[in-house]
Amino acid sequence: MIDRRTMLRGTAAFMAATAAQRARPQGRPPRIAYLSARPGPNEFELAFERGLRERGWVLGTNVVIDYAFSGFDVERENANVVALTTSKPDVIVLADSLLGRPVRSLNAVPVVFPAMGDPVASGYTTSLARPDGNMAGAAVFSVELGAKRLEYLKQAVPGLHHVAVLFNVRRRSKPLGVAAAVEAGKTLGVKVAELGLALPEDLAHGLVQVVRQGVEGLMIVSDTATIAHRTPICSATLAHKLPTIFANRTYLRAGGLMSYGPDLEGVFQRGAYFVDRILKGAKPADLPIEQATTFQLVLNQRTARALGIRFPQALLIQATEVIE
Repeated sequence: MIDRRTMLRGTAAFMAATAAQRARPQGRPPRIAYLSARPGPNEFELAFERGLRERGWVLGTNVVIDYAFSGFDVERENANVVALTTSKPDVIVLADSLLGRPVRSLNAVPVVFPAMGDPVASGYTTSLARPDGNMAGAAVFSVELGAKRLEYLKQAVPGLHHVAVLFNVRRRSKPLGVAAAVEAGKTLGVKVAELGLALPEDLAHGLVQVVRQGVEGLMIVSDTATIAHRTPICSATLAHKLPTIFANRTYLRAGGLMSYGPDLEGVFQRGAYFVDRILKGAKPADLPIEQATTFQLVLNQRTARALGIRFPQALLIQATEVIE
């Protein structure tokens, strides 16, 4: 867990760096500071760059992106923050909020979140229509999705009675989706256990424990850590013959069984819209926070065959995509 002293050091560094911002010299291409707690770059950054190109921004020609990936190292994250903000960016893109960056206090530089969780519950804003302060972006979280994922997993695995909800225990608070899944389990007749793990080090032991307890499937609550460690998660669950459902199709490339949720790569591609508007003079408060309205049900037939599962026809008909 991140202690308060470390958080305050990061806050002070970030605020001191952004306080030094000055107007961009005339003729200099606009500069984007892109910060992420995970290792990178990967498909999300590629999607963001596609979104920029669609809007006429050419990297190295009329726009510059300074990437910094901390790999979950808090000290490196603080150093990245100072280094990038002192490069005088015109907009900061925060790919995730795992390290609890002091977004609301950064009034010197516009901030774009391509994929926020629940911005109101997180305290980033009090209004989606007119965001507070200097933040813009899209919200991709919905408590109801956790219940729907459990319902789809039960459809895929008839006779499913015991499921664990895996989440990153290093989060500042337990994800709301965990409680939603537990409640949904009562309605669906499925026992739902909580499985909070420090990733990746607790993964192997944690899965051994839940398998011994009779868990027959896993629902993974997505965040930066689960995305970064999706390959070991999928490999380990497959080794234990555990069917899985994730929040988006990105996990299925690593071997997940199913996913239901927004197209996260599409969300990052859309994140370029907010950056484009800001670089052209818009203020974040004038850009309503968007909410995901389209959700994909994706099924992985290769993993299903490895697990000895046959997706029922009713589920195949509902699927947005079936990976063969």
